[in-house]
Amino acid sequence: IPGLLGALDRYPYGCTEQMTSRALPLLYLNELAVASGLKTDGDIRGRIEQAIVRVLGNQSSNGSFGLWSSFGTQETWLDAYVTDFLLRARDRDYNIPTQALESALENLENRMAYASDFDDGGEGIAYALYVLASAGRASIGDLRYYADVKLDDFATPLAKSQVAAALTLYGESGRAERAFETAVGETGQPENTSYRADYG
Repeated sequence: IPGLLGALDRYPYGCTEQMTSRALPLLYLNELAVASGLKTDGDIRGRIEQAIVRVLGNQSSNGSFGLWSSFGTQETWLDAYVTDFLLRARDRDYNIPTQALESALENLENRMAYASDFDDGGEGIAYALYVLASAGRASIGDLRYYADVKLDDFATPLAKSQVAAALTLYGESGRAERAFETAVGETGQPENTSYRADYG
């Protein structure tokens, strides 16, 4: 565990996705250290705050995030990933500018409102739905549509699970359970129904 924690802290890359990939787990680093009987790191907060500033520096005026700058290519998955990080950081008492977070959420809402139909993939849509649901901003009509009509078209069990988790956050336990069952069935693992107590 100490080696893993050290490797995470030394993650060297600097694009928006990589900065987020380094900073988001750091939100939980001290908790993991305490649970593992390791020394906590008092410098974590400063590093996370620095990452927040750098990530927000790549946010465009419409709320999306470029890969290397605010003018980069816009991708739904990346926007969902960064917004997820910002929400988690805010929930852990980091200072996230209200306008920046609101703009990021509005961007995801707009992306979902104009999302094109798909026959395979959909990972960005699934993640965006989950992030919006975690902020209480998802459209329940969209969630039901993707669960009832498009679930099989999501390419990965993770995407299906994100749709299921979003439904759970909105109290749609029946649809959530069906989506989770579909996701678990695609992993090739024996079915584990323990989640039903939480979501059913």
